[in-house]
Amino acid sequence: MKITRYICSLLLSAACVSCMTPFDLKYDDEPLICLNAFPGAEDMVVFSIAPAYSLSNSAIRPDFNPEVVFKVNGDLVPVVRNTGFCVSDRYDEDCYIADIKPVPGDVMTVEVAAEGFRTVSAQTSIPQPFPERKIDYRMVEVNEREYYVVYVTIKDDAATDYAYGMQVYNEVVECYYDVPEVRISTYAGGQISEDYEFSPSSLDGMQFCFDGWRVNSSMWDNVSCWDDDAFDGKEKTLSMTVVIYHTQNGYESFFEHEYQAWKYDENRDVMLCGTGRERNKLVFFTMSDEFYKYAVAQELIEENAGSFAGIAPSNFCYSNVQNGYGAFAGIYREETQWITPEFIENNR
Repeated sequence: MKITRYICSLLLSAACVSCMTPFDLKYDDEPLICLNAFPGAEDMVVFSIAPAYSLSNSAIRPDFNPEVVFKVNGDLVPVVRNTGFCVSDRYDEDCYIADIKPVPGDVMTVEVAAEGFRTVSAQTSIPQPFPERKIDYRMVEVNEREYYVVYVTIKDDAATDYAYGMQVYNEVVECYYDVPEVRISTYAGGQISEDYEFSPSSLDGMQFCFDGWRVNSSMWDNVSCWDDDAFDGKEKTLSMTVVIYHTQNGYESFFEHEYQAWKYDENRDVMLCGTGRERNKLVFFTMSDEFYKYAVAQELIEENAGSFAGIAPSNFCYSNVQNGYGAFAGIYREETQWITPEFIENNR
C-alpha cells in the first residue's frame, strides 16, 4: 500500500512539473513619470514630479529634465523648479511650484514632458467650500461611558459630487518660566455607537493623514471623510468624538481653558511647574472626486489587514494621470475660529 502511494506521488509530481511554464520577470519596459499635486491645499500649487524605473529594466536610464505646462481656466501659469525646501520641510527638497492660489471653480490642467519618457497629463478642479453648517457640542453618555462629541449638520447639494471631511485642530501652549512651548495636533475621533450606520468605513469614508500632497495613514493626524453618496442631497448630521487631554476644575472642557502643567525627569520627579492653555477649532474639507478616489486607494493599501504577515490581498491603485501614474486632485480646506461657548451658541 505504501509503495502504491509512493508511486502515485511520483506520478503526480511529474505531472505538475510537466505543466509548469518557465518565464522571466526581467523585461525592458519604458520608464514612467510620477506626478502628484493637490491644488487648493496651500497658497500655491506644489508639484511632486519624479521618474519611475522598473527594477527589472536593464536599459540605460535617461536623464530626467521635465518641462511642465500648467494652465488654470485655460491660462498658462509659470511653474518653477525649487531645489531647496519646498514651502516647508513637509515637501521634498526638489519640487515644482506655481505661485497661484486657486479658488473654488478653477479648472486646472497639467502636462509634463521629458526626453525618453511618455508625456503625461491630468486635469482636476477646485471644489466649492464646505456647505453651510450648524455646529453643536455636548457631552453624551453611551453604554455608561461619557463622550465629548462635536455635531455638524450640513445640507448637501445634490448637484455636486464631492466628498466631505472634518478634523479637529488642537493647540496646546505650555509655559515654564514664561518660555512658551507650543504643541499642535490634528485628529478626528471615532463615531459614537448610535451613529454607527453613518460612520466612516473603507469605501463610504475613511481616516487618512492630509499634509499637502501626501496622504498616509496615521493614528493622530487624520481626517474623517464621507463620500457624497452618503448624503444624496439631504441634510445630515456628522459627529466626532473629541479627545481631551487635560482637566479644568475637575472636569474636561472642549473650550479654551488653562491648566497646571508639569515637566518630569527620567525618574518621574517634577522638574518644572507651569501653566498651560488648550484650545480647539474645526477644519472642514470638500474633496474632488479625484482626491477622494485616490485617498480611498491609499487607505485600502495602508490598512491592509494581512500586510504584517506578508499576505497582501489585491487592492486597486487609483491614478488620473494619463500615460503615467500619481494623482492630480483638487481639495478645498477651511477652518473655524477658536471654539468658545459663544461660538457654539452663535452657530447652532
